[in-house]
Amino acid sequence: MKIACTDDNRYLVDNKSWTDEVVRHGLSYMEFAMSKLPENEADMDEVITYALSQGVKLNLHSPYGINNIASTDSARRASSIANLKRTIDVAAKYNLGAVAFHPGRLSDENDNPEEIWASMMDVVSDIAQYAKEKKVFVGIENMELRPYELVYTIEDLNRFAPFAENNPYFGVTIDFAHYASLGIGFPDLSALKLPIYDVHVSQIVNGVMHSGFIGPDCEPDIDEVCRLLADYGYDGLIVLETRERIWESAKMLRTAFKALNCE
Repeated sequence: MKIACTDDNRYLVDNKSWTDEVVRHGLSYMEFAMSKLPENEADMDEVITYALSQGVKLNLHSPYGINNIASTDSARRASSIANLKRTIDVAAKYNLGAVAFHPGRLSDENDNPEEIWASMMDVVSDIAQYAKEKKVFVGIENMELRPYELVYTIEDLNRFAPFAENNPYFGVTIDFAHYASLGIGFPDLSALKLPIYDVHVSQIVNGVMHSGFIGPDCEPDIDEVCRLLADYGYDGLIVLETRERIWESAKMLRTAFKALNCE
């Protein structure tokens, strides 16, 4: 398993200093959020090519926030799909790692969940095929417990399993803090019917999602996260999806890896 951090919104300031800082702290992997990279194509190219030139291997996270690939607003849905496909295109252009993406959700409380699920399945089927054509690994992500979301559990993720048949490029992103917010314990990875292509970790501290690691008193327990992934046989990126205590969190992950002999 490999420790990665995020872009930390720092490439909106300049194109190189965050990469330099990450390398100085001994990390060789990052996950860039497409929506946090410079909009100017030349600047985005410099950010990516400079990171690669420094030996940093990259995953991408497709735009989130207002994006909703199953939106009942046709314009919002179309732009969200276009943004996801553009992220896949960038990954293909630079031969990057996996692309994490959020599933669709309800647009308002009056939506019929099964109708939105049906719309989402059509879109994800298209995305899976697009990823296969571009030869880019993509991972649909489980979401945190909050209004309008639909994809929470391993059972929910398994609804997308048919798209992984005869398609080695389609899988999932497991976010352990999102799962912890459900209050149902850890995910049973042995029940997952799709491959894991990306992992996000952080802790929930005083009710705040995506916090840096504090220790075993906060959820999820990072030692248990690492044990579950080791037992599963995961050997990809574990992305520290936090903007605080990044280096301390990386140190805690290294300690957990050492205890499991999976450094």
